[in-house]
Amino acid sequence: MIKPRYPASVRTPHRRTSSPSVSTGPAIALVDERYLIWLASQTVSAPVRTLQRGALHGVMAQLARAGGAEGGLLRTVLFTDQACTELHDDVVIRTVPAHASDGGLSLVRALGGELAQLARHQPGVTLIVASDDERLIPYIDEAQWRGARVVLVADDSVHDFARLSADDPSWARLLLQADRRVALSPAAWDALTQPAGAESTDAGREADQPDEHWRAEVARIIDQWWSAQTDDERIDLTAAMRVQQGVPAEADRSILMQVRRELGRNLSFAEKRLMREMVRHIVLGEDAASAEAPAPEALPVAQD
Repeated sequence: MIKPRYPASVRTPHRRTSSPSVSTGPAIALVDERYLIWLASQTVSAPVRTLQRGALHGVMAQLARAGGAEGGLLRTVLFTDQACTELHDDVVIRTVPAHASDGGLSLVRALGGELAQLARHQPGVTLIVASDDERLIPYIDEAQWRGARVVLVADDSVHDFARLSADDPSWARLLLQADRRVALSPAAWDALTQPAGAESTDAGREADQPDEHWRAEVARIIDQWWSAQTDDERIDLTAAMRVQQGVPAEADRSILMQVRRELGRNLSFAEKRLMREMVRHIVLGEDAASAEAPAPEALPVAQD
């Protein structure tokens, strides 16, 4: 009998462990505040200079669930160059030098170092990372090799990756490194950018309602979107809108992107609200007003 040259244990190659689609381990969010402020300025109509840190952990918890982390969000680590004037539960502040002083290198080293440490000491952790700095790729790669799952936070532009790659190739390369990508919902942006009790301010802005030209343009865009839906998609959307308020998150993102692209600008709070009312009228017809669900609208979960 011929003896095999190599034992089976030697012949078996070492394989990199793949992340399961759902993680039961804990999740931790690592947030570059400067990045979220910049991202908000691309999304909401009013200027954004600070985030509502009290809402940050709740928003990140929604994103963690959308990214497949069933173990819950343990904490949110916020990297910022702004002074901390209030304490918030489950939010840990890491102060870094201003971006202008070193081009963000200190933030990259601090956030990247925390990525590596968490992956080393908490196997199976899900890391929710809000940053667009390409220099984090080596740190993310090391964390993934140690078994961590990395989910990157983006906006609606991630759904048109071809265009994003052409407009911002550096950010696109970072997004390619992630296990998953999640986009912030309109309700999440409202929570992060509007102070508590800001309803009256927004209500004041609604007095300046969009004009007839705006309504006609948006109605045309919504009609085009609705015409492009298949019969099954129309049935699903109609059924969904009959049992919930607003517009389903995926449809809302798709329509909002089309409207922004054709109008060439972001929409105001009043315009977004009117656009969603118009969508419901198109989908539900005369039943749009009566089909509103009585339950309060929860913060929608952002989807990959």
